[in-house]
Amino acid sequence: MKTLLAVALALALPAAARAGDWGGLFSAVMLASDYRYQGVSESRGRPVVQGYLHWWRPDGFYAGVFATQVDFGYVGAPTFELDSYAGKNFSLQGGRTEVKLEGMYTSFPDNRTPGPTFDFVQAKAQVKHSTGRWTVIGLASYVPESSYGSGPLRRLEGEADFAVSKTLTLKAQAGNQGGGRGHERTYWSLGAQAVWKTLAFELRYQDNDRTRANCGFQPKACDAAVVGVLTVSLPPIL
Repeated sequence: MKTLLAVALALALPAAARAGDWGGLFSAVMLASDYRYQGVSESRGRPVVQGYLHWWRPDGFYAGVFATQVDFGYVGAPTFELDSYAGKNFSLQGGRTEVKLEGMYTSFPDNRTPGPTFDFVQAKAQVKHSTGRWTVIGLASYVPESSYGSGPLRRLEGEADFAVSKTLTLKAQAGNQGGGRGHERTYWSLGAQAVWKTLAFELRYQDNDRTRANCGFQPKACDAAVVGVLTVSLPPIL
């Protein structure tokens, strides 16, 4: 989700710059060839429709909701996910460095799976620094109780982006997720993002260190894949 929001908000930046003290309300629709969460498919490798609504204020506060289809492949499984979030951006060094603190609640409203809830909350801290054509991002997150009562979960993630031009950016990402029984993994991706007006297209090769033997009830979800995401930023709502 983080990457999708970053793309669409960058496309909405000119409108955001004109927003008043109350900020602005922005949205986008995405079509993804697969929904990957930390390197593992949450849609059984099938295309999904996604979207978000994001409120931004000039003082750095923001809030929003991200929605996506999911497919876990059994009767009673949820068909969609909602991520509700809020946080604050702190701009440092004339805007070259940004610190973000965020809280997020992930829910699966139509889940009918017996047993503990799939829903969970997480706290995130992110640092982004830009210099020349390079942008590097470091992120840490903590989940007190992950899906289906599987315990605490922590994640460390890093990304490096290189702007080839104003419209083309190369991207590399790697992360590690630990704790949370059955959720442990190291994941990585390589790809590129192209932007044209209100459209953005991202293509990434994504993989992780889990095999089909230890991937849980959906063995193929851990297979490597090339994932494409088309983002359409809609006109500002406010």
